[in-house]
Amino acid sequence: MKPLSVYVHIPFCEKRCGYCDFVSCTQTQKIDAYLKYLCAEIQAFDFSDYEVKTIYIGGGTPSLLTPQQLELLFQCLPQCTGEVTLEANPNSLTHDKCQAYQRLGVNRLSIGVQSFDSDTLRNLGRLHDVKQALDAICLAHEYFENVSIDLIKDIPHHAFVTPPAQVLKMIKHISIYSLTKDDHCVLDTDEPVNLPPEFERYEVSNYAKPGYQSRHNLVYWTGGEYIGFGAGAHSLLNNERFCNSNDILNYRREAVQKRTAEDIRAEQIMLGLRLHTGVALSLLTGKEQEIKFLTKLGLIRTTSTHVIATEAGLQVLNQLWLKLV
Repeated sequence: MKPLSVYVHIPFCEKRCGYCDFVSCTQTQKIDAYLKYLCAEIQAFDFSDYEVKTIYIGGGTPSLLTPQQLELLFQCLPQCTGEVTLEANPNSLTHDKCQAYQRLGVNRLSIGVQSFDSDTLRNLGRLHDVKQALDAICLAHEYFENVSIDLIKDIPHHAFVTPPAQVLKMIKHISIYSLTKDDHCVLDTDEPVNLPPEFERYEVSNYAKPGYQSRHNLVYWTGGEYIGFGAGAHSLLNNERFCNSNDILNYRREAVQKRTAEDIRAEQIMLGLRLHTGVALSLLTGKEQEIKFLTKLGLIRTTSTHVIATEAGLQVLNQLWLKLV
């Protein structure tokens, strides 16, 4: 049985945030029709050769779904032997929903907090306030050991606010993205983040307590195989990349991109630089002079087997990648 991760996209929101570049819409009256289309897509895939290790239900706002709608989705999903994550917004999380998530097999909740500053939340156009965020985290903590939050930094005219101590005790994982730079690219942001040492920076934008790294996202960052379902969802399977189109109720699989050996090497270097484990030296044959130069600048350090970006190097990952690829 080959390991496989599953991503499911729920593209519905109460309000679309201006900074979001994921496929989403506010036409929540289409949820039932979308779920019917989505379940047909999932059921058409043959999982018989795979062991599903992680499932990630993202969006959009998956917590907009009623327990009944979510149950319909889970009836279509394969059995998962590991991490099952669902994204939620603070204003749409309830006791009933948390109970349903637990019953259906969700074991990790990712809450879109974005900021612990009221003015920042208003300027971002979020529908919740700081109190609702704190209440949602407390609620999630009642039901789930593994709670993650998303935050945004580098917001013009707004300073990043470190999560309160009470929150840091309840959560296991924090993702911190930049508003002003494209986090899908290989670069970090500029505003400093000061978290307690138990939150290890294991990826350029992600921090976790020991043992609580995002298993699903690590599949992306280490080149594992995953299948995406839903509008705009991406996949990497059998050395091929492909994605679905963005049409909410009539999406189709778009052209498959076969990866060359050089494509794979370039991806491995790019993704490895993001991780605290670094890039295998075996991928960097012929780059000895570049490694010496970057080491002298303090942008990387080397072990017997890997090249690892330093804190300074994480600020300029694109430049490191261009030197080493």
